[in-house]
Amino acid sequence: MRVDRAEIESYSVILKDKSRPPSRGGNQRAWHRHAMRISGEIYSFLAPWSGKFVYNGETTSFDWDWDESRTYRNVDRSTVSAFKKNGEEVVRGERGDKVWRTADTRLPGSRREQRD
Repeated sequence: MRVDRAEIESYSVILKDKSRPPSRGGNQRAWHRHAMRISGEIYSFLAPWSGKFVYNGETTSFDWDWDESRTYRNVDRSTVSAFKKNGEEVVRGERGDKVWRTADTRLPGSRREQRD
């Protein structure tokens, strides 16, 4: 299914991967859940990018499909495109894949200091 040139009501980005301090690379390229509300319906997708694909005041087009339970509208992130007010198409965001983070962030200091 497809949404064509629809205006978004709201857009939210939530970190889904394990967080990292800025000194260890930060969270910009971690997995985030992107959710867009369009005409009262929520469309969401996961992407390895913390920025927005579509800003307020822009329209968007994308392909989407239902999940197995027909509860969630999953967007194909490779098809998301935004259109500025003048009609110019803009493609933003990281659309590739990456592995999920598996290790928890360690406390600063030595192992001996962590035991105390």
